[in-house]
Amino acid sequence: MPHNVPWEVSVKDHPGSPEQDIRDEPDWIQLQSHAIGFKNRDGRRPGLTHFERDHEEEVEAARRLREELHHKIDLGSLVNFRDLIQDQPDFHLRHPENRSLGWRYVLETSEDWVKNKQKWPANIEKWEKEKQEAEKKKKEEEGKSKERGKQGEGKSQDEEKTPELTPQERALAETFRRESRYIASLKQNDGKQASPQTRNRSSVTIDEQDQFSPDNWLPRCPDLIRLTGKHPMNAEPPLIRLFEGGLITPNESHFVRNHGSVPRLLWEFHRLDIEHNGKTLSLTMDQLKERYKDRFINIPIAIACTGNRRKELNLLRKTKGANNAASSVACAYWKGPLVRDVLLSAGVPEKLPPSPNGTRYWVNFAGADSLSEGAYETSIPFDYVMDPSNDVLLALEMNDLPLPPDHGYPVRLMVPGWVGGRCVKWLRRIWLSDRETESYYHVWDNRVVPPFVRDKDGELAEALFRHPSTICNEQVLNSVVCRPAHGEKIALREVEKGAKYRVQGFAYNGAGHEVQQVEVSMDEGKSWLCAARQFPEYPIRHGNKFWTWLFWEVEVELADLVRAPSIMVRCWDTLKNTQPREMRWNILGMMNNAWYTVKTETLLDGDERTPAVIFRHPTEAASSSGGWMQPSEELRIAQAKQEAATPQKQFTREEIEKHDKEDDCWLVIDNKVYDVTSVLSWHPGGKAAIMGHAGQCHSATTEEFSSIHDDYAYQKLQECILGAVTKKTANFIKQTAEIAAKERAENAQQQGEGARLALQKHRWVPVKLIDRRSISKDTRTYTFELPPGKPELGLGTCQHIQVGFHLQDKMLVRPYTPTRPQPPTPPDSPTSTTSTANNNSNKPATFDLTVKTYFPTDAQPGGALSNLLDCMPLGEEVEIRGPTGDIVYAGDSEFLVAGAGGAGGGATRRLRFPRVSLVLGGSGITPGYALVARIAQAGGGDMTEVRAVDANRTEADILLREDLDRFERQSGGRIRFTHVLSHPGEGWRGEKGRVDAAILRKYLFPPGEGNVVFLCGPPGLVQKAALPALKEWGYVEDENMFGF
Repeated sequence: MPHNVPWEVSVKDHPGSPEQDIRDEPDWIQLQSHAIGFKNRDGRRPGLTHFERDHEEEVEAARRLREELHHKIDLGSLVNFRDLIQDQPDFHLRHPENRSLGWRYVLETSEDWVKNKQKWPANIEKWEKEKQEAEKKKKEEEGKSKERGKQGEGKSQDEEKTPELTPQERALAETFRRESRYIASLKQNDGKQASPQTRNRSSVTIDEQDQFSPDNWLPRCPDLIRLTGKHPMNAEPPLIRLFEGGLITPNESHFVRNHGSVPRLLWEFHRLDIEHNGKTLSLTMDQLKERYKDRFINIPIAIACTGNRRKELNLLRKTKGANNAASSVACAYWKGPLVRDVLLSAGVPEKLPPSPNGTRYWVNFAGADSLSEGAYETSIPFDYVMDPSNDVLLALEMNDLPLPPDHGYPVRLMVPGWVGGRCVKWLRRIWLSDRETESYYHVWDNRVVPPFVRDKDGELAEALFRHPSTICNEQVLNSVVCRPAHGEKIALREVEKGAKYRVQGFAYNGAGHEVQQVEVSMDEGKSWLCAARQFPEYPIRHGNKFWTWLFWEVEVELADLVRAPSIMVRCWDTLKNTQPREMRWNILGMMNNAWYTVKTETLLDGDERTPAVIFRHPTEAASSSGGWMQPSEELRIAQAKQEAATPQKQFTREEIEKHDKEDDCWLVIDNKVYDVTSVLSWHPGGKAAIMGHAGQCHSATTEEFSSIHDDYAYQKLQECILGAVTKKTANFIKQTAEIAAKERAENAQQQGEGARLALQKHRWVPVKLIDRRSISKDTRTYTFELPPGKPELGLGTCQHIQVGFHLQDKMLVRPYTPTRPQPPTPPDSPTSTTSTANNNSNKPATFDLTVKTYFPTDAQPGGALSNLLDCMPLGEEVEIRGPTGDIVYAGDSEFLVAGAGGAGGGATRRLRFPRVSLVLGGSGITPGYALVARIAQAGGGDMTEVRAVDANRTEADILLREDLDRFERQSGGRIRFTHVLSHPGEGWRGEKGRVDAAILRKYLFPPGEGNVVFLCGPPGLVQKAALPALKEWGYVEDENMFGF
């Protein structure tokens, strides 16, 4: 029915059947279907003759007669059923091969038209009579209307008007009209658009969490929340950051889902193999890019992790998946050729010949990543891939940039409208088959099995995991609230009359179906408000497919918002499907799309105890516990059982840190100690995930384990238990976690404010080697260039930097102290920065490292990083991180010592030591060098006295001797160095042998008020010789004796 026709009802009055007819009505139950003159179940009237008779003509005669009949109708002649049926013979009787089984003959007319719409004399007479009756009735109605008008005089006009809309209804109507215009204006995407997202430059820094994993070479956005610990990388952005990124997600804010290490694939060497009929088309990346560039498409695609919103399920019962919150979804432009075009060029026909037994065909895709359960493979129906309207493509670019490694570089399969698990990354192979792949990741992942399945083991579980009904292909309908954000507060005193608030979020769907309507409830689902939708530009493909997500918003009264107990959202698609209200738990935690609910809570905020409303989302990602959902009773009981089973043995931090090797590996989880040495050989995540925590007393192990392991993993862990940590160790773990969190927050704030400092405490920063100078046969000074826009290194005097070099399994890391520059440290800055020696802002800033090279011999390979630095070409990069070290010289005899005097908690004390003793050895000279250089360069402005003992093997091993001698000569006796050689040459006139108590007492300041000693050197010098001798002399560690 046309939409412009009003849905009005008009009923013609009827007096009903006459009383006599009612009395004479027969008993229909008795007569059943053979009542004469009445329709039976076949629609026939038994006992009455039919005036129609069949008549068949030859086809040629029938066609001629039909043409004549149509001509008669055009001239106004009357036709009957005989005329019509003669004009439409049963052609299907002569040509049954052209018709489907069960084909029916249909006369192309209606009984009503033949009988009642043509100008039969009986009809003309009836129409004339009806016309007269209608005119008579009209006159009667006019008379009655006049009479009603007289009776109604004096009534207000408002009572005669159609009821007016309420302000809310009027606003809603306008919203719908505005959105109708907006939807009508949406443009079709021809696949040739450029991505509007230009904020895609990924962070160039590397997270310290990756330094001991094979992913140590990957820069990643620091804002991503890791869901599975350090490795492998599975992360999502904070929900509000994802939303603020816009309708097209920046690359660095896109969620990451990896099953293992990111393969390091080179564009020049990587090939994509397409196999068919025993032949292989092997394409280099250049060939893939050049051969098909004219057929590239570039389209926005929303992709979601199948486990998005899994943490909500994990709080009901542990699944076998990570704690994903609601932002494991994104929408970006993906560019490349259609898979069908590549298959066609490899000789694959567009249509495969039908199999005699009706077998389906599949296109299989395999990635290049090396995983614990074999290759990552998946299968997609052949006909689906070959349909160009499905846009299944091989992506080479993401938002018009080469794919980031975490997202599949150099080539990735993209299946729009399907779950992320089908979009194989690091694609290396495509082949056809008559059955789906048996890959573990195709059979045992991305499935939704019934809730009664609690594990993957057993015959029933396997039958269900292999059943086609459990597979996840098309994405599920879902919607999420983004604003109010989690933790957002609104003070009640700020709520003004008439103030508005925009509740906002996003929604997405699968299979190209449009999200047609989004609804928001603020009264627990009793009533719903319709939200306005916003799509990315050019969202439509092939006339009716929406591969993108959308943003939605609804404007509400602020007063209504703060009074609401919750905010709920649900959405509908074009098939009128909607989201369920309740969650449905499944063992993998897949496809959770229940109504998303944000709850409100009233509290007294801040020091002033101001009444406010805070908004809480159901969960926070990973191990954070800030959401309104809390662990179920089942989970709490399981936790209590684990606590009760802990042995009574206790372990100190010192003991735990000894067990950090592959043949002796302990972990600390929830303040309990476990020997997991035997687990390394079979751990599904690989041994690197464990070794990153071996022998460490920190909270990161607990966070990582709890975020990714299920009940079975906890059972296996319980088999490894040794006991618990001591109370002091537990306090240390808690305290260091708080300090680390504070440091990360401060560092993020500094970097976010565009700080001038290059160094970051928890991220690796690339610096370029621009010069190498030999200062002896085995010692070099290396000059490195800081990143653009970072004119200051950010290092306090006496502090170190970590220098890293990327290896296949982990980053090679060594500590060094720069030997240039050594500028003054402002006294009011506890970690003040060193700037560069050159002050020209147009030139990149630089710093120097002086490094002794331990060359290889026939017996040993030599030093790793020192030889790499000596051989790497100029222009190559290394990584730096810092600052490290708890000692900072602030100038004028004042030292800033973190945690000094047992203050703990990272507290920094200012200690004044006018007389400084140094015990240094080998390359440990560099922090002492930085201190002495700082004092010397101050001239007479710094009167600190220094006495140093420097231990080396030979005279040639004395580093920076020329500078040290110069500092000593220019100091007027305030600085004195004593070099001790264990293997002196014949001409050596200084101290010989090993450093002992006698040498220390001879050349250093004795313990006393204002005296301090700092140590830095090899263990044999510091721990075995100097430390015992100094303690015996009267120095007290952490009061007037410290290690650099």
